[in-house]
Parts: sequence; C-alpha cells; structure tokens
Amino acid sequence: MTDGSRHRAFGGEGMARVAQSETSQPRRWGIFISYRRTDSAPSTGRLVAELRRYFGKDRVYFDIDSNTSAQNYVAALNRALAGSRAVIAVLGPQWLEAREPDGLRRLDNPDDLVRVELETALRDGIALIPVLVQSATMPPAHLLPPSLKALAYLQAVRLATEDWAYDFGRLLETLENHAVIPAPQPEATPPSELTLLATKRYERTLRATRRRAFDALTGAIELLRYPVEETSPEAAHVVFRARHGRAITAKVIDAGPGLSKVVLELPTVKAVSGTAASVALAVLFSGPVPLMGLPALWAWQRRFAHGFFDNVKAVLEGRGIGEDSSLLPGVHAWRNRKREL
Repeated sequence: MTDGSRHRAFGGEGMARVAQSETSQPRRWGIFISYRRTDSAPSTGRLVAELRRYFGKDRVYFDIDSNTSAQNYVAALNRALAGSRAVIAVLGPQWLEAREPDGLRRLDNPDDLVRVELETALRDGIALIPVLVQSATMPPAHLLPPSLKALAYLQAVRLATEDWAYDFGRLLETLENHAVIPAPQPEATPPSELTLLATKRYERTLRATRRRAFDALTGAIELLRYPVEETSPEAAHVVFRARHGRAITAKVIDAGPGLSKVVLELPTVKAVSGTAASVALAVLFSGPVPLMGLPALWAWQRRFAHGFFDNVKAVLEGRGIGEDSSLLPGVHAWRNRKREL
C-alpha cells in the first residue's frame, strides 16, 4: 500500500472498530516501526535491517514484509501494535508537512495511518521513541494535532549516516531501558546439548557514567589477561573468555543519572543429573571444571561474577585489580607465590 491508501483503509474510526472486534492473541513483535515511505524509506529500511540483525526478524514489525497476503491489513496492524513493547517513530525532514494530493496535511486527517499509530502508542502506554533521520528535527508542539502534542516532549534519538554505529548503539540502550532485549540465541551445538545449556545473568550498578564504566570494564579484562573475542565501544559490550570456559558477554547500560549497570552473561548448565550433566559440563568447560559437578559449578560462577564486579569497581576507583576469581580457590595465591619465586 502507498501512504495514501494505507490511511484510507481505515475509514472513519476504522482502527478502533477493528481493535474491538479482534479477539485473537496478539503476536509479540517487540518493536513496531512507524514511518512515512515518502519521507524516510531508505533510512527506515537500513534501520529495520540493523534491528532485525540484532533482535531477529520476528521481533520487528515492518509493514512491507510483516503482513501476509489475503490478510486484513488493519487487523494485522492492530495486533502488531498490541503486541509491541516499543514504537519507533522514524521522523524525516518531510514527516511533519507530508500532504495528500488535495493539499491537506496528512497529520490533520484523523484517519491518517501514522497519526493513528502514534496516538495508539500514547493512549495505550506503549513506549514511543522518536528517531530523527536525514538531519530532521523534532516537530514543535504547536504544529502537531492536540492528540500528538506529547510527542514533541519525548527524548529523541538521532541516526546520522556519518555516526550510524554510535547512534544505533544509543538506540539499543534506549530500547533496553524499555525492556526490549534480544531473545537468547544458543550457540551452534547439537540438539541434545541445546536442551542442557542455558545463560545466567549477573549485574551490578556502579556510580559512573556509561563511558567510565565501560572503560573500567575493559581495563579489568585487560589487567586480568582474559582473551577478548569481540568489543564494541559504541554499543558498550565486549565478549571475552575467562579460565576454562566458553565466551562471556559483558555490557554496560544506563541505569539512571550518573549510574551504569554492568551486566555479565555466562553460559551455564541446567539442573540435570547423571551422564547428561557430565556431557554438558564437558561441552562448556575444559580443564578441572567439569569434575566439580553442577552445585560447585554454579557456586564457582557466582564467585567469578561477584569477584569480576569487584575488580571492575576497583579499576573504576583507581585501585587496580585484586584476585582473579575465575581461578579455582587457592590457585590465585599459588600463582602469586610462584611468580615471587
């Protein structure tokens, strides 16, 4: 559908009527993309591709390919909005003044699709995130319909072509603050192993900006001599390996003014017993760790996480690092004595 035919599909209050008659369970898209094709199609296409690469295709609703044929378009759009945690409003330079062939400004038409999408988000309490592309600026409140004036006071995220990676990282942080996070993706392991493996998340809040906290995080990893597999300062995340185990993901997200949250995601084993547990431990770890058993493994992971957070805090405060908590108890002291000799 074109922009014009999309909004005409509603008729008078069409969206509200369909919403009332729709009884099926909404699909959980996660992110709904609202935009005008005549205003920002190229930038929106790139944004959708990046979001789907990060979250997965089935988590991002994009009208061009998220609807199936022989389907009530308005009903599908209603389900997508109802099942979304966040609506991204892509605002280009012509978003505010886009007009119909008769000269009427589209936003002044109560049945305009974009207007209805944003009104629905504001009315239903769905997180609404304005994203500015192609040097666009936020529309002033006095030029918006009364039902959309709140849009003018929302915090916008800029997406500039020259700073796309950095700006996209900031958008991901904004989405995370609204509980929009990627679904866990298991590593490429045989099906029998996938049923045994899981991801354990640990986190700690530090009194520091995101930039300072990420510098302390990477500094601790470097001082502990953990091999780094991947790092992204723009998205504030790093993938590294501690002793004996698989890759660990660490990231920093905003936790409020002057506060940052350091998050660790460790691969672990579900509560199974016998041979299955032994196989899963052997898949995850090398060295002496598989000999510990699940309770000892979980205790070791908790010890590692808390010790790692202590080291990040120590680096942040300029105190250097302490014990390497990825080592089994007693090994750290033995290593230090061996170095002294």
